[in-house]
Amino acid sequence: MKQITGLTKCIPVTGDFDVVIAGGGLSGMAAAYNAAKRGLSVCVLEYYSKLGGVPASGLLGIVSGFRLDNEICVDGPFLRELVSRAEKYQAVRSFKGWSYRFDCELLPLILMEMADDYGVEIRLLSPVADSVSDGGRISSAVVASRRGLEAVTGKLFIDDTGDGLLAVSAGAGFEYGRPEDGKVQSSSLTFRVGGIDPGKIPSGMPEATKIWRSEQHNVPTDHTVITYLPGSGREASVNMTHILNCDPLTDEGIDRIRKEGLKQALEIVDFFRSRLPGFSNCRLLESAMQPGIRESRRIIGDYTLTADDVIHGRDFPDQIARGCWGIDIHMPDKVHSTSHLPHFNIPRSYGIPYRCITPQKLENCFVIGKAVSATHEACASCRINATCIALGEAAGTAAPRAIDCGDIHEVDTELLRKKLQEQGNIVDYTPLAPGAPGE
Repeated sequence: MKQITGLTKCIPVTGDFDVVIAGGGLSGMAAAYNAAKRGLSVCVLEYYSKLGGVPASGLLGIVSGFRLDNEICVDGPFLRELVSRAEKYQAVRSFKGWSYRFDCELLPLILMEMADDYGVEIRLLSPVADSVSDGGRISSAVVASRRGLEAVTGKLFIDDTGDGLLAVSAGAGFEYGRPEDGKVQSSSLTFRVGGIDPGKIPSGMPEATKIWRSEQHNVPTDHTVITYLPGSGREASVNMTHILNCDPLTDEGIDRIRKEGLKQALEIVDFFRSRLPGFSNCRLLESAMQPGIRESRRIIGDYTLTADDVIHGRDFPDQIARGCWGIDIHMPDKVHSTSHLPHFNIPRSYGIPYRCITPQKLENCFVIGKAVSATHEACASCRINATCIALGEAAGTAAPRAIDCGDIHEVDTELLRKKLQEQGNIVDYTPLAPGAPGE
């Protein structure tokens, strides 16, 4: 690869904080909320012009993975306040604790208001481009802002980029794709449709899926994923496009997600108009600003979560969060079908160790979100939004002690677990009593 050498430039430092968070998705914002509530100065550097990650700028709307039939798996102060504020805007619908469906446009506003109320500095359109580090300690994140290159210094850094970009730039090791060929899960481009007649729509996903399966498609999925958004019920987000054999860390891969995703979206809308009840006058309103990249770099941490951990519902002495989503692999090179996934549903939640968010080679950087230390198969479970929120809450709660210790690997995990439990986070197996609300 051709390189430019000898380039030197003075980069201005435009902020100094206790905690610098790269990425303003729900995981990053959960971390920011918990750190700020503990009196720390916090700055969030967000790539896009909206907070909220894929549920907002990715138009997904739905946030899932909170419970199983007889078990509550994810809860916490950030989640409770977020939902409470959204309810005041009539911007969320709860489905018996299984999932929440947010208004994609109001969710970023609510997150901005929370940031303002707790003193978190937000910098939008500020993607992290590099870091300055020495001996495993990051001293600053280099940001490509609208003003040019800038540096933001901090004592503790939290990587919620989804690609592990900040941690890798500082020397963290990572894995990528499935072991046999390095291919990652297929990516998607979610889109929003309007003009739906809510009085005629199918009663559930199985009915819509049956209609979808009645014909052959160029879109490589065998089922429908339609999320009716809060409000009039006349709009929905559709998460059905799949771009196969795509490397989202390349320019060519990102271009393909956009181009092929839009072509597939038009095919889906045409089919909906002709065959799906309530959709005869539907139209494509917009495609997502942020593509749905299910898998990217996976940081090598002090422990790597495995498929066996997920399948067998393992617990760990240092677990700080729980996951309950099955192993939902969107195959890199095949039609997506949940019937081909033997562990799409799991009977019991599993614990996620603190060691999964601590990169081996770094002293002052947590990694949260889908880039945590996990195998290709385990990532297909723990990447789900509810689990990412729980990991963000844990990282933010751990922030004061991590700063005091000077090394994230020296944090007392038993004390951290106690603090998480005191504020209502679920870290241990918590079955519902028979007949309990929400069962």
